[in-house]
Amino acid sequence: MAAPDRRALLSRWDALGATLSRQGPAWTAEGRRLLRHWSFWPRAYHDTHHLQACLDHWEAARSGAGDGLEAGHAEAMGDPRAVALALWFHDAVYWPWSGRNEERSARWARRFLQGQGLPAATVGTVERHILATRHGHAAAAAGDDRWVLDIDLAILGQPPAMYAAFERNVRREYRFVRWPRYRAGRCAILRSFLERSTLYETEWFRSRYEAQARVNLAHALDVLGRGGAF
Repeated sequence: MAAPDRRALLSRWDALGATLSRQGPAWTAEGRRLLRHWSFWPRAYHDTHHLQACLDHWEAARSGAGDGLEAGHAEAMGDPRAVALALWFHDAVYWPWSGRNEERSARWARRFLQGQGLPAATVGTVERHILATRHGHAAAAAGDDRWVLDIDLAILGQPPAMYAAFERNVRREYRFVRWPRYRAGRCAILRSFLERSTLYETEWFRSRYEAQARVNLAHALDVLGRGGAF
């Protein structure tokens, strides 16, 4: 699959900055730095494809949620710009062998956004959103954290071929882990998702992706449980 157009992604970053009245060389330079990091080895899934997909889901949810056309109780994002900033930074630091990627990504976001003079409340919100993507932590999501989580996990509910590519790419990122250990760990993660009462926090994502996500996860668990690979 061809890499996303970096110029188009950078234009989206600059457009986000414009909505925050933050434009200029420093803002654009940070966008380029982010894109470089999103392209670092050994990323195979957590790369610019994932970033672009997250931004596309953000656009769709921001435009569709709360419009009253599909569900009277649909809820709009409280601060779409903070959600977008969190998506740009949430995997800015990603080393598969580290358990502190989210914390480091959040610190990076905080330093940059503070340097840009954004309000402390906005900076704190973005930092909280990023930390919420530590999916193994059992903290209850609230507010726009739920949108960030659902966008990050939207891949689970995509068509089977796309989900299979996701599983292959995650394995590529963890190629340094011996297969028996990887398979056991991956099965435990898949099982933990399936055991949730709901996979998605918002009705907008739940209505679109929950059913397919459960099919995908159950199939992956079956394949890996039998010793197979994608």
